[in-house]
Amino acid sequence: MANYSPVKSIRRIVPLLNKSIDDISEEWWNAVSGRLEQLQSLNPQISIVLICRNEERYLFGCLASISEIVTDKKVELIVVNNGSTDRTQEILDRLEVNWVFEENPGWAEARQAGVNKAKGEIILSADGDNLYPPTWVDAMVDPLLKDPKAVITCGQYCFYTYDDKYPPFMSVYQNFRLINSLMRHAKRPHLNCLGGNMALRKSVIDAVGGYEMGIGRGEDGGLAFRMQKHGKILFMRSKASYSYSSLRNIVTDGSLWDAFMFRIKTHSGRLFSYLKSQKS
Repeated sequence: MANYSPVKSIRRIVPLLNKSIDDISEEWWNAVSGRLEQLQSLNPQISIVLICRNEERYLFGCLASISEIVTDKKVELIVVNNGSTDRTQEILDRLEVNWVFEENPGWAEARQAGVNKAKGEIILSADGDNLYPPTWVDAMVDPLLKDPKAVITCGQYCFYTYDDKYPPFMSVYQNFRLINSLMRHAKRPHLNCLGGNMALRKSVIDAVGGYEMGIGRGEDGGLAFRMQKHGKILFMRSKASYSYSSLRNIVTDGSLWDAFMFRIKTHSGRLFSYLKSQKS
């Protein structure tokens, strides 16, 4: 089975998510701000577009993880504040990051606002409640640079835990998700494109008219579906490309076991549809 336990850099940042931003040390604020400043290029090849809406609890940790990215590529970070009413903007101002405010709520609206401001030829799509390993940029971008026929790389979501433990059943759950992703990728690769972990060619985003506004969830797969007419979607399996998330969106209706059984039933019903291409 694939190893989904969080890497050391992620485990070191997770405790920050349990803190109020008032309780985060000045040492952390200065370190993250300084590293983000060094990461930012005026002539970027890659634009990390990170969206957030009321992510006061998670955003500092997310930006701390971004600040530890190691790459020789020229990168810019654009954070889109999608109408937050909590202390999200205070975090962005204190860290002096490059941000844009998008008042119209919605994943598509926020991501497109970031794309509109981006200078890079490749867009790295990220979410403000996720954590990213230092290897993330190179792992997601290098396949696009090596293969001119590829237009998107999509990576996996996996999970961290607040107690720094990774029970065996979480690995079982993750590997089930991997099997499901591999089954549908041959004919419906756009279904594996999740907004918190994608790299996309900006020229192709522009060519298909960008994100579709006003649709709520599904903006990421919808864009990928239109972009795949221009080239391949590559599914990244290496641990270097993982995006780490909390379990809050998985266990909304019970335990991890309940979530597992729900997905077994849901995707079993879709199994045969994965064997043929989606027309529209």
